[in-house]
Amino acid sequence: MNTDLIQMLGHLANTLTKSGINLVMSLSVVMGIFSATVYCVRLARPKTHRQGGGFSLGKGVLFLMMCGGLISLRQIMNASSHQLGFGDVTFDAIAYVSPSRYGPAAEALNAVLTLLRLLGVIFFYQGIRRMKRSLIDGHTGLSAGEDVSHGVVKVLIGTLLICNPYFLTALKNTLNIVW
Repeated sequence: MNTDLIQMLGHLANTLTKSGINLVMSLSVVMGIFSATVYCVRLARPKTHRQGGGFSLGKGVLFLMMCGGLISLRQIMNASSHQLGFGDVTFDAIAYVSPSRYGPAAEALNAVLTLLRLLGVIFFYQGIRRMKRSLIDGHTGLSAGEDVSHGVVKVLIGTLLICNPYFLTALKNTLNIVW
């Protein structure tokens, strides 16, 4: 296979990942600020315009904390990564597979791992949004619990995809796999 094509695809994957991560981070900040603003405006309206039950202070504070989590998504990702023992999250290009050992295929594999990092950021963002959605009025306990459980799973999968080199190293050491 032509190495120029592999290098071009590797560069495309790195550029696409960097742009995609910047887009998700910007979207996260905008949606966090917008959601918090809309929630506070709805609270300020008279009760005759609101439907449903009264205001719950716990749900209100938790909703605003989830909006803060969206605004500071990068720090939440770092905290999640530290919780799993992977250290700080970096969004640089991944150089996990050695080119000296695997040749041109190493660059293609590193490009795939870099694209998986972008997918992990998207999953993490969707998980936080899903957990925030559980706090919206009108959800029953069952549907809110389902939103929270699906959100936690997406956050966990997102963290593993973001930290895929560390995860692959830990998996390789645990299972005694040599490649």
